[in-house]
Amino acid sequence: MDWIQIKFDEDLARSVERAASRANMPVGSYIRDILAKASQPCHPQLAYAGPRKPLGLRAYLAHDFAYAQDWDDLQEGLRAKGYELVERGGGLVLRTVEGERLCKASDIGQPYSALMKQFGAPFPNHSHQHLEQRHLGQMTLGF
Repeated sequence: MDWIQIKFDEDLARSVERAASRANMPVGSYIRDILAKASQPCHPQLAYAGPRKPLGLRAYLAHDFAYAQDWDDLQEGLRAKGYELVERGGGLVLRTVEGERLCKASDIGQPYSALMKQFGAPFPNHSHQHLEQRHLGQMTLGF
């Protein structure tokens, strides 16, 4: 076993000490236990803790939505941050990769119709195919 030294600010150190105490474990054992379980998907102590409210999500993900070249590029960027888009009804919802639904894409300023126009294609395997004709059939080309 190798030894490492980790420095925490005072607030984090107190939080770790309290958590270890609640688990009835020494701090070092508690941290080793968490790190050992980190490779397991959805470990509660290491679960995603980024923005969850629409206003924070809108700002945090704006770059990904603005610069994505296609649906795959967008999903790749979102997944790198712990999110993904999934079909829900006639639109899309944003959820964590663990499956927790956060909000509709339109709640963060990214309605499905606008994303279809941006990428020139519907969301892969979206069941509401009539929306493609409605929104992409009216697309105008800029010259």
